[in-house]
Order: sequence, then C-alpha cells, then structure tokens
Amino acid sequence: MVACFPDELVRVLAEKCPPEQTHTLVIWTKNPLNLLTHEPLSKIRHHYLLFIHFTITGMGGTTLEPNAPPFDKMLELLGPLVDYVGEPARIRVRFDPIVHLLLSEGKKFSNVDSFESVVAVAQRHGIRNFSISWMSAYKKVTARLHRHGFSDAPLSPEEWQKEFSRLSDTAAGHSVTLHGCCVPGMPVSRCIDGDLLTALHPEKEPCSTRKAKGQRETCGCTESLDIGWYNPCPHGCIYCYANPAHLS
Repeated sequence: MVACFPDELVRVLAEKCPPEQTHTLVIWTKNPLNLLTHEPLSKIRHHYLLFIHFTITGMGGTTLEPNAPPFDKMLELLGPLVDYVGEPARIRVRFDPIVHLLLSEGKKFSNVDSFESVVAVAQRHGIRNFSISWMSAYKKVTARLHRHGFSDAPLSPEEWQKEFSRLSDTAAGHSVTLHGCCVPGMPVSRCIDGDLLTALHPEKEPCSTRKAKGQRETCGCTESLDIGWYNPCPHGCIYCYANPAHLS
C-alpha cells in the first residue's frame, strides 16, 4: 500500500482509523520512499505514532523481485526513515524470506549472504531488531518458481540449524536482536507487540495485549485492525504466497 497505492492508503486511514482512536499505525513495506516524498502520505506522521516493518531481502530488482527497488537504494533509506518515525526503536528490519533455490542449469541461489550487509547498515542507524523467516514452499509458489526457471532447494534440519546459528552469531556480533516470524525452532515472537507499542508511546498509553485471533500457533502477535488487502501486488515477487501481479 505504501509503495504502490499511497492515495488509497490515505483514504482508508481517513475512513477506518481516526487518529484519536488509533494507538499506533504499524506498516509493512518493501519500499518506504512514499512515506518520505508523497505529500499526502508523508503527513501521516503528524497524526499517528508509527511502527515500520521494513523488508529488505537483498533481492530487489532481480528476477525474484522484478519490480522491487534495488537492494542498495533501500539501504540508503534507513537513515531518512529513522528520522521520519522519530526513533530507531520504531523500525524493525525484516530479512524475510530467506530463499534456497536451484536454477535450471543446476546452480544454487540463496540471499542469505546479504544478511550481514543489511544488519551492519541498519545497526549504524541505531536499529536493533530484525525479523527473519524462510520461504514457505506452497504449491502455487513452487509452480510459479518452476515457470521462471527455479526449483525449491529446502535445507535439511541439520543445514537449517547451521544456518540459523550463523545468522544468530551475526546478529550477536552486531549487538542486535533476532526475531523469527512464525519459524519452527525459534521462540514465538510478535510483529505486532502491544507491550512494545505501549512502552514506545510518549504517555505510555496502553495498547491491547490480547492475543490476535485466527493466527498461526507460532504467531505471538497481539490484536489489531488489519486494513491491508490481497489485491495484485505490482512488485511481482515470484516466491510470494499472496498475489503478485502478472505472475500467478
């Protein structure tokens, strides 16, 4: 919504989320540029407290994320985004998903090696929290990957543990916290965390801490009002479990 439908987001906020009735606006985005440059949308910071989940996978502009912005351009937005929301604690970077794929010519591909670069840049801007998850190989995802010359190359349990240990060591080396988003084998975490949003509120106004209904067992999110949608997404990420435009 931020990257591709900013005017619609402004309209939905006006209709469904009056500022006086909204504790915090939590946004997921792969491209937050419109928060900084789109005049109507950029003004929401004057009316709402914001918490941003900024997804940076290292694959922007590649075949896997054909219409997402390039990796380096998104890293350049981390500093301005911290200034926009007011403090780095209001941003969590999502290195999500981690993919392991086999190309048609037999070569392996993974974005996991980009993780340390993302952490290093974000940490320099004071961002201390990161979410990770691995690609879910739903049938429609594997079929779409196959049509584009890829196949899923899942890790064995032993390989996954080794990779998770490597990511954990990288996070610890940069003094940041790693959260798993519905990842078996990692502690249950919250992308929407009522306790955290309460602590970040200038007057400590309580946010709901009741568990969100209808979520996966490994999801610890607290309740919220979802104003997103699953209309076709112009980013067109071919590993997406939702509805990438022109690629389903």
